[in-house]
Amino acid sequence: MLPMAMLLAAALTVHAGTSYDYDADDRYGVYAYAYSDTLYGPPDVTKWAPQPKPAPAAPPVLNYQVGNGDTMYQIARDFNISLQTLMDYNDITQPRGLQIGQTLRIPQPDENIGLPPGDAPVVSRVLSSTLTAYTAGIESTGKTAAHPDYGITYSGSRAEEGRTIAVDPKIIPIGATVYIEGIGIRKAEDTGSAIRGSRIDLFMNDVGQAREFGVKKNVKVFVLKEA
Repeated sequence: MLPMAMLLAAALTVHAGTSYDYDADDRYGVYAYAYSDTLYGPPDVTKWAPQPKPAPAAPPVLNYQVGNGDTMYQIARDFNISLQTLMDYNDITQPRGLQIGQTLRIPQPDENIGLPPGDAPVVSRVLSSTLTAYTAGIESTGKTAAHPDYGITYSGSRAEEGRTIAVDPKIIPIGATVYIEGIGIRKAEDTGSAIRGSRIDLFMNDVGQAREFGVKKNVKVFVLKEA
């Protein structure tokens, strides 16, 4: 004798709008799964199976090269992380005893700060700088467009907005790449009589924009170690 599910499947006629999983169950008193397997094949339960969660992405990492006078406390503060986080991330049990030239791995709680792609960059110094802006014109350099050195930087390159900054070479070497928080990557190519200490002058083409930029204080600047 055929099972009830098979007899039911043979006897039922498909009508538009009929759901056999439920309508037939109500009308004929059979369990939906009994004839559902017959009519449609076994249900695909894999779509209800719990899916593995992707592993959390590792935080972006910077490398910091310890310089003269650096302390774990200062480095942690510069990168806005706790001292304990810095110690744990570098398997350090005592905060004292750093060596000049030692490299520390710095986890970044936020997304990468905008440093160039590739291997984890090495930061050689973190500064709290005052930012101003300048142009190639007479108001900033004393030179007119007719001057043979108009627009030429201390390094010999032509000043370019979005790349060139003027620095104090005693603090940031000429040719160094820096990341300025809120600004981006810039290249130390120029100097200026008023640029002393950690102050940085950003080159701009338009004098109006340079004046509008004004003075911005306590801006964090990461000096990158050349590869």
